[in-house]
Amino acid sequence: MKKHHLALAAFVAASLMGTSARAQEEEPAPVVEEKPEPLPAAGAPPMPEDDSTKDLVVRPYALVSGGIKYDTVYDKPEEDKQNRLSTFALGRLGLRARWKNWVSAESELMASGGIGLHGTSSYEGQAALQVRQQVIRLGKDGWLVEVGRLIDPASVDFYSAHVGETFLQDTATRDPLLYDGFNLGNGIRAAYEIFPGLELALTFNAGNPVSTTASLMIGGAFPPFERFYTQPYQAVNQGPNHFPDDTFHIYVLTPAILVDTKVVDVKVALQGFDVNTNMNRSNDDHIRGYNARGTLRLKLLDDTVVPFASGAFTQNDTLMTNDLSKRGPDRSRAIDVGGGVDYNYERRWKCSWDCADGIGIQYQNVQYQVGEGIVTSLRYLNVGTTYWLAPNVALGARFAMWFQEVAGQAAIGERSGIVALRFVMQ
Repeated sequence: MKKHHLALAAFVAASLMGTSARAQEEEPAPVVEEKPEPLPAAGAPPMPEDDSTKDLVVRPYALVSGGIKYDTVYDKPEEDKQNRLSTFALGRLGLRARWKNWVSAESELMASGGIGLHGTSSYEGQAALQVRQQVIRLGKDGWLVEVGRLIDPASVDFYSAHVGETFLQDTATRDPLLYDGFNLGNGIRAAYEIFPGLELALTFNAGNPVSTTASLMIGGAFPPFERFYTQPYQAVNQGPNHFPDDTFHIYVLTPAILVDTKVVDVKVALQGFDVNTNMNRSNDDHIRGYNARGTLRLKLLDDTVVPFASGAFTQNDTLMTNDLSKRGPDRSRAIDVGGGVDYNYERRWKCSWDCADGIGIQYQNVQYQVGEGIVTSLRYLNVGTTYWLAPNVALGARFAMWFQEVAGQAAIGERSGIVALRFVMQ
């Protein structure tokens, strides 16, 4: 199967994120694939080409990032939060294995950088260890089936290759992916390559909303919370076994088309979802909706200039605030648009991933409202640069900014300056 150049991180993420730009800083997140590749922009090494002399090929990999981050906070008039300077550390550890040329598996963990990359427990060991991808794949001659905790490539926006020094784990890079429908979760995915460069795919997720990051894009209040998914998420920290609220259940079905050529890459998907907020009764109304999304990237002048753009429209039911078993009269709607460009001015090293020196800029704008209610606007700006000191070591610097604006209220947000070293080990 032809490898797709994804954008995820990222997140890309763990399986918990917040409800607003401010709240999202307080919850774990996402990140991307191997037929997939894990995190192209973050420098994750791909699986080696098939070695015909071996039935089994096993390849461990590790990505480590450390640096310094300065945050300038813009808070509400009644608040008096201080700016802060933090040193941060992140790590991704994984193992890929392949038997012959049609069976493969991947297992990956991530050491978190903490809320806003401000740190986690250290003396007893890294406390925030997140489970990332845990995938089994079967594929040959154009077809692929994978099961486990996986990333749907069609749900990952193209993003700048020069803003991934924190593996997309800070607010300004993580949240735009989540609002646009980034889907990391327990599921099954099937794909078929009709001809080189054109693939049809279908992904299905089912389980508690905490089991997939796709639930984060669904709008609408669930009292006392601003958005419904906060209820199953918040139970994780309250219960003695750290399980989510099991009265919730979600289905997500995503047909997609993926185009991958030397000049242009396109991913278009329709994410349909059904949320049952009370599995203990059969006569309650569900939250149903969809997210129509697409992302495009051009690779010009032999990948020297790489512009990209993404957009999504989300619409779903809401529930009555005084009776959560009944569907409300209004629907939640969200529009998410953005894009940017990379300038890769030099490639001094030969790498199995794209270790290009360059600069990149990306901007994302999100707006959502319920019915004719108040509009909430979120804006994210990232300007970054990457310089590869060696084939496995990159120095990155970035200016990041995010703001949340609600009609009639003062804007809140944050500006950050980040400098980091990133190490990629095959």
